[in-house]
Amino acid sequence: MFELRRALCALALSTTLGMSLSAMAADGDTLDNPRPLAGDVVLPLPCDGEMVLRYVYVLARGTLDDREISLGYSFSEGEAGYKQSFISGYRRDFINGQFTLDDLPSGWRKIIGPLLPKTDPATPLKPMLYFIGKYEVTARQYAQVMSQAQALASGEPAPACEVFEGVAGRLPKVRLSRFEAERFSAVYSAWLIKYYRDLLPISGRGKTDGDGGVAVVRLPTEVEWEYAARGGQAVSRQELEGRLFPRRIDGSDEDGPLGDWAVFNQVAGGTGQTARLMLIGTRLPNPIGMFDVIGNAAEMVQESFQLVHAGRLQGAYGGFVAKGGNYLEGEGTLFTGMRREYPLFAADGTEQSNETTGFRIAIGALSAPRSRYKELFEQWQQEGRLASLTDAIDDAQDPTKRLDTIISSSTDPRLQAELGLVNEELKRSISLIAQQREMAVGNLIQSSALVVETINNYNIRLTNLRKSQKQAADAKDEASARLFTVAIKNGTSALDGALAIYIDNLATGTRYTDAVIQAQLQRVKEELSHRPVLGKSLVARATLFVRHVGSYRQRKRADPPAILKELLTSAAQP
Repeated sequence: MFELRRALCALALSTTLGMSLSAMAADGDTLDNPRPLAGDVVLPLPCDGEMVLRYVYVLARGTLDDREISLGYSFSEGEAGYKQSFISGYRRDFINGQFTLDDLPSGWRKIIGPLLPKTDPATPLKPMLYFIGKYEVTARQYAQVMSQAQALASGEPAPACEVFEGVAGRLPKVRLSRFEAERFSAVYSAWLIKYYRDLLPISGRGKTDGDGGVAVVRLPTEVEWEYAARGGQAVSRQELEGRLFPRRIDGSDEDGPLGDWAVFNQVAGGTGQTARLMLIGTRLPNPIGMFDVIGNAAEMVQESFQLVHAGRLQGAYGGFVAKGGNYLEGEGTLFTGMRREYPLFAADGTEQSNETTGFRIAIGALSAPRSRYKELFEQWQQEGRLASLTDAIDDAQDPTKRLDTIISSSTDPRLQAELGLVNEELKRSISLIAQQREMAVGNLIQSSALVVETINNYNIRLTNLRKSQKQAADAKDEASARLFTVAIKNGTSALDGALAIYIDNLATGTRYTDAVIQAQLQRVKEELSHRPVLGKSLVARATLFVRHVGSYRQRKRADPPAILKELLTSAAQP
């Protein structure tokens, strides 16, 4: 069956590749969005074109909050690519979005709002969004935008639209330099702000146009590109760490062949296919709906290239970064964290370009618009405060605040400077501890949910054993009845042990503030939603655990029989 599904998928792809030019040109939407998906949002292009975008979000407390993620790949010694670990090696970075749902134009809110996690005043985290191109920018789209450059610069009327004919217009735009990609972004931004400002997101919408940060078109940052390429919010934390994004096929637990999702050089695999650049949208999308993130055209990002050193980016800056590999790469070299360095200029002094590298756009804005200053300042003030780590210290007793007071009241500038350095180091250390505690709380909630699942399984087994014991006793089968009695004793001991672990976890949970517990419960729910089989059950168990932590926090003790009864009752509910 699996091979049949692969064959059918390959047939569908070959049918797509074989579409005639007349069929593609018959529907204007096909040119810019050949594979429509739920959640697509659109910005207009000159000459009646469209730029289709996908949303990505991070659950965060606000603009200043962010999420730590892994980038690159951790090569093992002897593995292909190990000798170049300093290029695409494993490293940690942080990601957040710039827009809330309220920052979006009304049309986008209607499309995206129902697809986002439900939030209310009781949930401390909200989705912070950014937007990235669904497809690589095509030759047609590039020409449409750049045709406006002269008119925008001079103030003259826009030129008449030309008809872009030929299948080549739907190929990714390659043979352009990093500077040309940035010029495209600048021209497109200016055109949108001039003619379609009301259709743009505004970071921190305020009372006046100048309060918030109007969205502009730019290249995605490397972190934005890679988080989205790995699957962003649509995959689990473990899947985000993978070499390639999950490639699910209905009816199978295995990933499908990469060739169904990516255009790359398959000649080495014996297929005889010639490596060439392909039209956008001819393969399957990644988990958040982006096409061709692996293979086809490699894609430029915003930053200059830096090597990877000791799990971080090294301090020297080089050429430009191209992500995702291209159609000339072999399958064995492709992975989501792949990156290449190219010079900005060729040997003859011209701007560097090649036939394998293009780009996709992102939508960015100011990170700190005036309308968000108050929110940002309040979040910044809370960073590194000891009171945020424990309920035992209130805000007024926080030693970091007391140190602030001592510094401000001192008349010795030298002492002020010394104490200021000490206080900043103290806050930095507290912030690191806070991050570690948040991860520990998330793991505690998930593991406790699994303990409840184990308790339920033990109880089911005990129920079956008791039935079997009764049947053996009724049949006067004393030997079997004795065996079942021993098994029941062992099973009861195992259940009691699991319950003891659960209650220990309740006590551990009270060491963390309720705010941290609630925030991590929200993140755990989001994480568990990616598990189609156990996810719903574990979300209910995690929610019950957090409620039990609250009860333990108030009563300073636990009632094991009552807790067990509640756990088993909840397990019996659909």
